[in-house]
Amino acid sequence: MEEKLREAALAVSSAEGEAFYEDLVTALASILGVEYAAIAVYTGPDEKRLRTIARFAEGRIVRSVEYPIAGTPCEKSMGHAFGFFPAGVCKRFPDDADLQALRPEGYAASTLTDAAGKAIGLVWLMSKRELSNRALTETVLKIFAARIGSEIERQAAAEALRVSDAQYRAMFDAAADCLVLRDADFRIVDVNPAFLALSGSRREDVIGISRLTRLARPEQEEHIVALHRRALAGERVQFESVGTHSGGRSFTLEVRGVPMTHQGRPHVLYVSRDVTERRTAEALLRASEEQYRAIFNASADAMIIWNRDYRRVDVNPAFERIYGYTRAEVVGRGFEIFSPEPEHVDPRRELVRRALSGETCRMELSGHHKSGRPIVTEIHVVPFQHRGEPHALAIARDVTERKAAEEHLRASEEQYRAIFNAAADSLVLRDAEFSIVDVNLAYEAMSGRRRAEVLGRRDLTMSTPEMNARVRGLHERALRGEPVQFEARAARKNGESFSIQVRGVPIQHRGSPHVLYIGTDVTARTRAEADRAQLEAQLRQAQRMEAIGHLTGGIAHDFNNILQGTLGNLSLAAERQVELGDARLGKYLDRARHSAQRARELIAQMLTFSRGQHGERRAVELPELVRDACKLLRSTLPATIDLQANLEQATPALRLDPVQVEQVVLNLCINARDAMNGSGAIRVGVRKPAHIQGVCASCRQTVDGRYVELYVRDTGPGIPQPVMDRMFEPFFSTKAAGHGSGMGLSLAHGIVHEHGGHILVDSIQNDRTKFRVLFALPETVPEDAVAESSPAQPAVRARARLVGRVLVVDDEETIRDFMIDLLAGWGLDVVALPDGAAARDAFAAEPKRYDLVITDHTMPQLTGLALARELALLRPGLPVILYTGYGEDLSARDLREACVAQLVRKPIEPAEFFPLLAAHLPAAAAAP
Repeated sequence: MEEKLREAALAVSSAEGEAFYEDLVTALASILGVEYAAIAVYTGPDEKRLRTIARFAEGRIVRSVEYPIAGTPCEKSMGHAFGFFPAGVCKRFPDDADLQALRPEGYAASTLTDAAGKAIGLVWLMSKRELSNRALTETVLKIFAARIGSEIERQAAAEALRVSDAQYRAMFDAAADCLVLRDADFRIVDVNPAFLALSGSRREDVIGISRLTRLARPEQEEHIVALHRRALAGERVQFESVGTHSGGRSFTLEVRGVPMTHQGRPHVLYVSRDVTERRTAEALLRASEEQYRAIFNASADAMIIWNRDYRRVDVNPAFERIYGYTRAEVVGRGFEIFSPEPEHVDPRRELVRRALSGETCRMELSGHHKSGRPIVTEIHVVPFQHRGEPHALAIARDVTERKAAEEHLRASEEQYRAIFNAAADSLVLRDAEFSIVDVNLAYEAMSGRRRAEVLGRRDLTMSTPEMNARVRGLHERALRGEPVQFEARAARKNGESFSIQVRGVPIQHRGSPHVLYIGTDVTARTRAEADRAQLEAQLRQAQRMEAIGHLTGGIAHDFNNILQGTLGNLSLAAERQVELGDARLGKYLDRARHSAQRARELIAQMLTFSRGQHGERRAVELPELVRDACKLLRSTLPATIDLQANLEQATPALRLDPVQVEQVVLNLCINARDAMNGSGAIRVGVRKPAHIQGVCASCRQTVDGRYVELYVRDTGPGIPQPVMDRMFEPFFSTKAAGHGSGMGLSLAHGIVHEHGGHILVDSIQNDRTKFRVLFALPETVPEDAVAESSPAQPAVRARARLVGRVLVVDDEETIRDFMIDLLAGWGLDVVALPDGAAARDAFAAEPKRYDLVITDHTMPQLTGLALARELALLRPGLPVILYTGYGEDLSARDLREACVAQLVRKPIEPAEFFPLLAAHLPAAAAAP
């Protein structure tokens, strides 16, 4: 109770300023531990209503209110020195709506009186819990009531004094705070010199303005005007603003708005105080406190702060862990909590005394855990400033286990020897001079040397002299207390080499510093790590090639759409050329079509690389295939390149795609030509089956088996390693812009791996490069199949006539235009739509209108396959032709379930497409 009364006295004596009443109700609620407190005064001469001039509710100051006295606890308390309802206040005053809304349990109040003893108001409090200490509550309320009554009377007297204009002006101008008086329309009526000095303005420039001055920022205006309206209604307001000095310096102002009457009209007086330095200091103090608390709580050692009364002010969580006492049990108490005995208290008290006098001291002390368990602590006590006053900071480290270990080690030399020799790792103990003091049995087994051979040696017994110098440096660091570690190649006495990992641990041996070196044979682990690294490289390469394959497939698909429009329109032009009979135009169209066909073959190979398409394979003789490719190459290579073929005939027939394998040979030879800058020698060869080992240069897989080898060797400058790592990526090229697409080696990679083969690369810098293409032998010799020749270019003929209405669906405008021209030229009625959703809706509107649907597969929102399924539900038996560049992704089951009549690959050939349409339309007319 004494402490509470002391706090009350301190609160009422220190309260001052504009927040006088707010500070008092806040302090009152805190001292008595209640949720609500208020100061209320009469609002009129009839003394039937009260108005709060300060009100605290649940942790904060809230808006003042006015209320009738009748039916409230205030009615029973007004005029009495003390009113007290410890419990059940809501039941006693059921008509008090405000009381019922808050639902308090207890209420107490003390009457405010003026100097003549007349009641002028109340100071009251309410609690959500029962008020148990009547004496304390009554005493504290009376202390506050006396101070508040005198302050109200003082303020009334001061208000009477302010009616004097001379006094008003003197006080206004003399104020150290910035004063601004604004009328009901927010216009500035008056300012004081402090305001003019801070804002850098002249009085005549600001009087009459109704906007913010330089003491606040424009974005605050709406908020401040709203507060102004509240102040005009009688409420005191407070806010902070950020202003700018005339010199450009920013500052923070604490502003209070006080309602007042000036010349008979309501005004608001704004009192501003520069709190920039205070806010900065508060922020620094908070940061310092947070930093102190973080360090204090994070320490692994126990920390105790002692004051000059030898009482604990604070302890950290490590203290609770080491000693077993909670913070609440020890804060505010002295040494007696552990033991009152002098032999316990005196040395600890002496440490704190010396630290309080400015001395740093250290001592090792024995004590007890709360549970009674003995502990040994190493205590370091230093002078410490805490909240501006001298304190002592004690740092205690639990060394119980360390001391026990030291005692145990000293007590049992034989046990040390047993453990030393039982270790599975090699142990070597060296002294400060690097001399070997001891080795264990595992060392003898690992090194092949006996203990007697190595004692006293000052070199590395299993490593090189160069390593000896390095380890001597590590030894010095270990002697200073730093654990060290290294790996090296070691050799046994018989010369056998192995990998060893060594850790050096500083230890005390017979009272002097030594280093214990622990050696582990890591040969198997090193080999396993190397194997794992190789597997990881293979995985990364496979993932990279897979991603690049997806990219290439996407590009090829888009290019296929472009080629569809190009080849289709060339076919239409060729048909028109027949009608015109222009032979020269026909020659031009043939050339254009030939170029487009070459582009089509390139796209086919890109799709092969991306695994979007598979080449057509048949049994072929690899030497004959390579010989034909070399004949084609001779006419394209410059005369300065010597091309020779070395073809072994004793090779079994392989099941290959001849066009694709020929492309591999051409790409590798062109790559060799460019590497030699057009001058040198190229050797192309085929070797009979042999056992080959190595690592594939493109997929990084290990190669080990029997293969037929196709090689291309050049006399160029070789391939640098950075280029070797990336040369199979599509579009990667070391050539200048415009000199190569970067697709040659990537296509070769795709073709070879599609055939189950690999590519090895032997390159010597500034000498030569050799690409070795390996084809796996078939499990059984395939039967020779008759090679199918490339389909001849269909002869251009006049347009035939078909009958029917066709719905064409494709998201490419070029292809839609081509299909409209092509099909309309054949006599069909064509409707073309840009997406599957539009086609579905159009078909649903007139299901009987169309005889045939031709749709692309890869379209946004609704694919061609999904569209076919939905159309089949609307009209079973409708023939649907699906064309795509990704046909291999569609299984026969998918096509059958979607009721697709025919799958056609892009780009379509009109000559092949016509009979397909004729087969699915109800009728067709003969060609004219």
